[in-house]
Amino acid sequence: MTNYFFRFSLAFLVLACQGNTVPQFRVHPADSKVRLSQDIFYEKILPTMAGKKVMLATNPSGIGTNPKKIISSFEKHNITLEHLIGLEHGFLGLEEEFSQTPVTMDSTFNRPLYHIYRIKDSELRDLVREVDYVLFDVQDVGMRCYTYLSVLKRLMDALKNTKTKIIVLDHIHVAMHLPPMGEKMSPRHLNFAGEFPSLLITGMTTGEAAIFYNKEYLKESVDLNVIPVEGYKRNMYFEDTGIPWTTPSPNLPMVDSARNYLSLVLLEGVNVSVGRGTQAPFVYFGAPWMTNPEELATKLSSLGNKSYYFSTVYFKPTFGPHKGKICSGLRMNLVRPDYDPMLLAYELIRLLKETYPNDFKWSKGSTNHWVDQLWGNDHFRTSISEGKTYSEFHNTYLGEEEKEKKRIKPYLLY
Repeated sequence: MTNYFFRFSLAFLVLACQGNTVPQFRVHPADSKVRLSQDIFYEKILPTMAGKKVMLATNPSGIGTNPKKIISSFEKHNITLEHLIGLEHGFLGLEEEFSQTPVTMDSTFNRPLYHIYRIKDSELRDLVREVDYVLFDVQDVGMRCYTYLSVLKRLMDALKNTKTKIIVLDHIHVAMHLPPMGEKMSPRHLNFAGEFPSLLITGMTTGEAAIFYNKEYLKESVDLNVIPVEGYKRNMYFEDTGIPWTTPSPNLPMVDSARNYLSLVLLEGVNVSVGRGTQAPFVYFGAPWMTNPEELATKLSSLGNKSYYFSTVYFKPTFGPHKGKICSGLRMNLVRPDYDPMLLAYELIRLLKETYPNDFKWSKGSTNHWVDQLWGNDHFRTSISEGKTYSEFHNTYLGEEEKEKKRIKPYLLY
């Protein structure tokens, strides 16, 4: 009996240990040690705004995920929601296209929604003077071309030397482990996706970027209050935090989409679909002319030190390039988050051009190539066209990255 009990206990322990070896992909929110800025805002900051007027810039990636709570909390403290700011994808984060009109009426709050990319700077300045606070709360991805930093800049420019205060609720994003990467925007290529004065990968959170811009460019002329996330350390990946992913735009529905975006966004400068209008945007990419995607996958397999791999896929986008057409292409499968997105972007587009020389094209608008407007200048495109290696390309601006890393360091919160 004793021997049987011993063997039973041993078998139970073995099974229990095996159960503990199941990999955990991310921290469960119930086990998170990180406190969100919106929780701090509702508890500590909102009560101090009693009786005031507010302009709100948010979407479901921020406090906009719970409009009823905004309405009830504002009513409780007699706070008037005067204006809403419409971001690129609308208040609910569902719109693929920019609004064609400067102002629409929001049905959720029954308030005017001002689309900041459509209204004049003078009009925005008049609007912010009508309120006591501007409240800014959206999830960023750590890239200049993701237009929410352009919105933040425009709001802060309008607030310069006014009595209106701005409160920025900070967020942890998927590029926290990366330093500033890429180059600055040249005046010739300036556009709404490149207004914030940083490198392509900023190296900053939204809150850090606000502090940086206020100090370096506005000489602290804006009354700024950044609400940091509590309990976060910069060496933690997003999946380590236990923070739930809240979709900031239609094409970043998953954490993997956001991580892939760091490199695949530059594919929007060439004639392929990045999976917009599919179930896997910024995971799928391809075109009807990518007739042998396996060849491209093989060429890409030596990159990334096994941080990712590519598998073949077929899809039909309902939005963007090749809308309604069957595309053959690749799916980016992320294994580890510690990959170099600039290296992948460069090599991916270089190999696309090499593999499909008769079909590959740089997409162009009325004046500039789209990839130039994303990167900030024509250096990325011309280096690929001239056959330069990534090392040759990167070495030309490596000093700029090192300089930017030192410049932003005093403004980092984590």
